[in-house]
Amino acid sequence: MKRKFALSLLLLMLLSLALPLCAHAASGGSLGYVTDSAGLLTDEQRAELEDMAAGISEKYRCGVYIVTTQDYTEFGRGSIESCAEEIYDRYLIGFGETGDGILFLVSMADRDYDLDAHGSFGNYAFSSRNRDLLVDAFAPCFRGNDWYNGFRAYLVTAEQLLVPAVEGYPAYLEQLRERQAGQQKLLSGAKGVGSVLIGLLTAGGVCGGMKRRMKTAVEKDDADDYMTPTSPHMKIVQDHFINRTRTVQVVQQENRDSGGHSGGGFSGHSHTSGKF
Repeated sequence: MKRKFALSLLLLMLLSLALPLCAHAASGGSLGYVTDSAGLLTDEQRAELEDMAAGISEKYRCGVYIVTTQDYTEFGRGSIESCAEEIYDRYLIGFGETGDGILFLVSMADRDYDLDAHGSFGNYAFSSRNRDLLVDAFAPCFRGNDWYNGFRAYLVTAEQLLVPAVEGYPAYLEQLRERQAGQQKLLSGAKGVGSVLIGLLTAGGVCGGMKRRMKTAVEKDDADDYMTPTSPHMKIVQDHFINRTRTVQVVQQENRDSGGHSGGGFSGHSHTSGKF
């Protein structure tokens, strides 16, 4: 009887810890910078990290988020990566048109983590190499169950990576546009050369066929001598190309905070995940 009571109490505690994030998901409300559903932090620690993350995110216009949960599989997701993506997309977090930012998701059941970078600038600032630097920052603290200092190291390192990213992003965009323009020019040139070659080959084939047929011709004195009762009457028809219609489908993006970085580059989700 005591074992059943203890088990029921444990389940009730786990459920209560998961309620904050579940309530957010059900209501479709906004998500803070630090959501501690696993109860790893004191109220004072969570508030301090929230202020720190908010300051970094708003300064660089790139969201830096922390979400903890007891078990990510409670949300019905097959992987921690897909769980992170659902949280990111459901709450429309991040800055700018592409939702620039990074989400640090921690699941305590099997000590899983995922770093989910999103948006053009988010993926530029938190590339695969830079996400590895974030892991190097928090992992030593997490191995000793020092959650607060691990999260703080993550935020400090995130800001250190954002500083050069902001400075280098305009140059990166210019280089990207130049590469895209060069690729388009090369593609157009290849299409032009291909069209000329096809035209030459076609003309050569037609002329060759006419030449072979003319080898059996016999010279006649008058043009009418070439006409026979079965010869067709020629009629000239001219087609005039008047107009061209192009249909363009505009893909609407989700509404996000208008303040942020804009530009090209990969804007979807990219992940670094593992165990601690």
